[in-house]
Amino acid sequence: MNVEATSYPLPKKRSYPWPQVLHTWILNRYLISELLPPLSMGLFLFSMALMLISIRDVLDVILLSGAPLLPIFKTLLCLFPPLLTVSLPIGCLLASMMVYGRLAEDRELTAMRAAGVSTMTLVIPSLFLGVCLTGLNLLWTSNVTPRALEIMKQARWEIVQKMTSISWLKPGQFTALQDDLAFYFTGASPGTNTIHDITIFKSSVSAGPSFFGDGGTSQEAANWTVSAPTASLNPDPSKGILKIILQNCISENLSPEKLSRVLVQEATISIDIGGRLAKMLSTFSREQKTWSDFRAEAEEARKRYEDLRFHLGFPEGTPHAEVVAEARRWMPIEEKTPGSCPLAGGMYDLHSVRASLDNYQVNTNRAQLRLAYPVATFLFMMIGTGLGLLTGRGNRTVSILITVGVLLFYYSVQKMAEGFSENLAMTRFFDPGYTVWAPNIILFLLGLVLLAVVSRH
Repeated sequence: MNVEATSYPLPKKRSYPWPQVLHTWILNRYLISELLPPLSMGLFLFSMALMLISIRDVLDVILLSGAPLLPIFKTLLCLFPPLLTVSLPIGCLLASMMVYGRLAEDRELTAMRAAGVSTMTLVIPSLFLGVCLTGLNLLWTSNVTPRALEIMKQARWEIVQKMTSISWLKPGQFTALQDDLAFYFTGASPGTNTIHDITIFKSSVSAGPSFFGDGGTSQEAANWTVSAPTASLNPDPSKGILKIILQNCISENLSPEKLSRVLVQEATISIDIGGRLAKMLSTFSREQKTWSDFRAEAEEARKRYEDLRFHLGFPEGTPHAEVVAEARRWMPIEEKTPGSCPLAGGMYDLHSVRASLDNYQVNTNRAQLRLAYPVATFLFMMIGTGLGLLTGRGNRTVSILITVGVLLFYYSVQKMAEGFSENLAMTRFFDPGYTVWAPNIILFLLGLVLLAVVSRH
């Protein structure tokens, strides 16, 4: 009896793509949700730290000026948008290290890998978030930051015009009223603007007569002091000026060769508080201009240099060191015989040769940094992800220490690149600003190496 075996085709393997996509989506959402809280914390902490460092010299004047809270609040609030450009990459580095370090430390990554999830699948959410934040940072730097600086300038003058208090002058402390004046008093009458036992030290002698003496052109340190038993402080908010009216003051020159003592019944010192406040805040805002502003200033400086080079008789493409040396050669000649150098501006134009080179390169580098800092957002996220996976430490203290180390490395390389770029502009030719991208390029290569090591781990 023959039994014939009948073969039946095996059923096709059925695939279920939607559950896989759903699981991947859930995993990505979980990782991004884990990244956002430490990112927000780091962003706030680093922004506050950078703000306090930026305005530490003017904070007392703002808070104790007696101005309404609204302009003070607007001034402090408008400091955050410019600082976000720098603090966002730092927050990304800290957040990615803490999250991926904790996942590795708690063996969650081991469980995910055991479930068939590849390392690159785990890394993609942080890289995607880094790309999104980089685009946000670029838009923020281009649009929000310039508007915030305009509002800050308006609020600054509101503070000056509505200033009613001189509480920022404190007894028993030296206060720098100007670059060359140090102010000191021992006490004040309660409820009045009258102060006692005033001493003013002048650190240098400016040209022209004053109640400190006959003045001079020397900028050497001088032994001029002015003392008075009483003085009244009268702020003029409309002009942004604080008047210090000294009664029965004594002007003394303590230099042995010019020992003198002069009694003045009444003397008034006008301190430009508005200018002082503007100078402090403008130093901060000058470095926060847009890319186009820096490029326009750099182009103006380049045209200025090319015009000076042409009038000194050098063809295009001449190494800059030769042009600078020629300008220096003409300086003593022009000083002895004014009008003898080939430049119409004389000594001013001769000094402008080197200054125009410096202005071009500094502004060009700052323009490139307007782009390099936002791009660093993605790079710091990539570095933090790789370091977190390799170290397996999600401890906050460890993450902060590693973050500080990466920042020191980044800014050290940046400063060296800026110095090299400026030296290149002074000696040979202009640098288009590519040199300042060196720390970003190094971080990108380092990030690729870290991710390659992690994928094989």
